[in-house]
Amino acid sequence: DFVQRKRAMGRRYTDGLSGVHGIQLPPPQTADAQNIYWVYALVLDDDVDFDAEHAISCLAQAGVGCRPFFWPMHEQPVLRAMGLFEGERYPAAERAARRGFYVPSGLALTTAQIDTVVGAVRDLLR
Repeated sequence: DFVQRKRAMGRRYTDGLSGVHGIQLPPPQTADAQNIYWVYALVLDDDVDFDAEHAISCLAQAGVGCRPFFWPMHEQPVLRAMGLFEGERYPAAERAARRGFYVPSGLALTTAQIDTVVGAVRDLLR
């Protein structure tokens, strides 16, 4: 039941955000798996002139709480302090961390709340 609910929520987000310029939506499936939308992730395109941190701040002002992507391991302070990943770069992970964020996706989210999030994201990217 939880997976079905998450997929329904993912479809609602995808339907509402499809065609919005400036964001990459999560794929519904890959060659090996079908997305269950445990979280709903958005990644800002490179031509958007702000980053995920700014997007999260703007969405918070609109009453939508979002979370940033996980930070890359090679940039984690505790791991750097241990001397790990010294001099290493991982551009794809760095880009994802700076351009990606999660919109609300808890199981208690209502359709109306999803629609509110969709509207706020659309307004942000106008």
